[in-house]
Amino acid sequence: MGDRALANATITRLCPFCEACCGLVVEFNPASRQVVSIKGDKDNPFSQGFLCPKSQGLRLLDEDPDRLRQPLVRRGRDFVETDLDSAIDEAASAIRAIREKHGNDALGLYIGNPVAHNLGLVIYGGIFALTLPSRNMGTAGSIDHIAKVVSSTELFGSEALIPVPDIDRTDFLLVIGANPMVSNGSLVTAPGWPRRLEALKARGGKLVVIDPRRSETAEVADRHIAIQPGGDVFLLLALVQVLYAENLIAIGELSDIVDGVDELQSLVAPFSPESVAGRTGVDSGAIRKLARDMASAKSAVAYGRIGTSAQKFGTLTSWLIDVVNILTGNLDREGGAMFPLPVTPALIYNQTYVDGVAPNNRWRTRVKGLPEVSGFSPVATLPDEILTPGEGQIRAMLTLCGNPVRSSPNSARYAEALASLKFMASIDLYLNETTRFAKVILPPSGHLEQVHYPPFSPPYMVRSYAKWDCAAFPAESAGDGEILLQLNARILGIEPAALEEQALQGMIAQTLAADGELATRLSVAECFDAVAVHQGPARFIDLLIRTGPFGDRFGARPGGLTLSKLQEMPHGIDLGPMVPRLRNAIVTPERKIRLVPPLMKQGMAPLQGELERKVAPSTLLLVGRRHLRSNNSWMHNVSALAKGPDRSFLEIHPDDARDRQIADGAAVRISSRKGAIQVTARITDSVKPGVITLPHGHDHRDNGTRMTVAARMSGANFNALTDEDEWDSLSGIAVLNGIPVEVAPLRAGDRLSPK
Repeated sequence: MGDRALANATITRLCPFCEACCGLVVEFNPASRQVVSIKGDKDNPFSQGFLCPKSQGLRLLDEDPDRLRQPLVRRGRDFVETDLDSAIDEAASAIRAIREKHGNDALGLYIGNPVAHNLGLVIYGGIFALTLPSRNMGTAGSIDHIAKVVSSTELFGSEALIPVPDIDRTDFLLVIGANPMVSNGSLVTAPGWPRRLEALKARGGKLVVIDPRRSETAEVADRHIAIQPGGDVFLLLALVQVLYAENLIAIGELSDIVDGVDELQSLVAPFSPESVAGRTGVDSGAIRKLARDMASAKSAVAYGRIGTSAQKFGTLTSWLIDVVNILTGNLDREGGAMFPLPVTPALIYNQTYVDGVAPNNRWRTRVKGLPEVSGFSPVATLPDEILTPGEGQIRAMLTLCGNPVRSSPNSARYAEALASLKFMASIDLYLNETTRFAKVILPPSGHLEQVHYPPFSPPYMVRSYAKWDCAAFPAESAGDGEILLQLNARILGIEPAALEEQALQGMIAQTLAADGELATRLSVAECFDAVAVHQGPARFIDLLIRTGPFGDRFGARPGGLTLSKLQEMPHGIDLGPMVPRLRNAIVTPERKIRLVPPLMKQGMAPLQGELERKVAPSTLLLVGRRHLRSNNSWMHNVSALAKGPDRSFLEIHPDDARDRQIADGAAVRISSRKGAIQVTARITDSVKPGVITLPHGHDHRDNGTRMTVAARMSGANFNALTDEDEWDSLSGIAVLNGIPVEVAPLRAGDRLSPK
């Protein structure tokens, strides 16, 4: 026992399971490859020891007996194990044949949420998208945050210029449609939200939460405003109207680069607090007070997330949140909404205006005419592209670490579409509701067998922070990125090393073309040789670090950061808080903030009619909710995280339960235009009357899956109720909040529609 204890080692890592990037200390035994413990890294300057239960997934996912260890190929109706080389060959051969016969768009690509936290998949996924282009690529962002990407591009000219709340220095924080006490934040990387919110209140600051549910964040707030789902756009319009009507506009130092102030005043004039009170469910006095509080605070910031994004007017709502920050003088200043200075730039959704054209709405999808964003189609419409014959029809799919049959609207139709494909391959740990339709499943090595660097989070960090994670164990199988690189190369008929080197040289050439000083000193070959001391994705990150705002610029800035230096810092490096920088960063064609972009003006046209829309008395509006121990659907098979009391129940207000004769703990039937499910009801006044809440990603009992723990969990499939024909017209984001449903006690003989 003593010898074994002496043999243990420790390594520091960043948790890869959400955007928070919490620092961890992992104790493990190198000989047995067993993880002994995972604790918060108190010496990490960014997270300071904070962690949540999901961090244990580093060990628990690897230990899961249902996790795939060998590639699977379909033979008849069954899967059989095979070696990785043979499996990749089979997938590459099938995809190549389909593309050659039917064209580039015949291959569809689904990029799941975990990809954003996986360095290899982001680097090599980008190479895949460039070398095997298709208009039928979609990411989980189109059911999450794509509305914010579009609104930020229209305001500031770049997808990567998304302002984040300076929560550590603000005096007034307005949180709309977000629950960071549970989610740990999104589109803002700030590990330890509970501690940061405590600090806000300790310095005399105020927290206000707008949410249909009294969420965990609302519970600790100074004020909770319960809003009707989908009413956010009207509340924000009224907020802006009050700022104008009461002469509270104070843009401050950015006033000379803000266009459209007068035009906006006329656009919001019809939306007084009194006119929107019925649609929002919020008293006009509360709206006026909120506007005055935002305007009078020493510093203030409005922050919204998926509740404001994944709805019918998600892009308008996302835009108006920043409009409030601009008009109150809280954009690009301490304590307001600021633009992080990342050690490495955005690697996903990083396009800018080119020749006056925004990187969205440049073309429309073939079947329903939904807008592309950054070259990606909305994932909700991929089944349309599979099931509708014609030129450009998807005939083969590759899914990367995602489960759209549970996470996307109208699950039954998604399953129908995937089942109809000529070929499908998946890179995934599990045989789940989506991958069961694949012909080839390619499981990667575990997280601790791979290097790690957060590719998505740096542009959203409230401090300029960076950390590189070395692997704890030698890899016994290929990582996600390596598998994708090999597949990509074999489809193209070249060697993986050659494909990787071509991509790196292309990135270097692009960097030098945009950086005159570097180009005068270095050639592509010299830069390549300098970063080639590293391997794999590390070479790309070294290039980005060295040419970034804190980098050594290949020797021109002595003492600057390089990957080699970062690798010597086990807890990472904190390079300071956010600083004002928008004036030099804005890239709209006019180099000014477009307060009223034409796209937003277009989107406002239907609002007056929508304002007058009434909800039938029998209808309730369904919204989602999160749980601290869950990350969408893919951690539901981890026994230690799945155990405990049922958390998949329906929340319903006492008045609504009484009207429908629903008892606490009773089974109920929820039905929508698309389907019906059965769940257990819990009566609570934490939800607004007329609103019900349910977590998404549950129900893993479909035939053909291998998720033993998840299959035993109670709960129903939220997305059996959502409608793939409901989307935000400006960004194509799916409507996942405010779904009209009927709820009734489950009675004998009730039959539910397919999942």
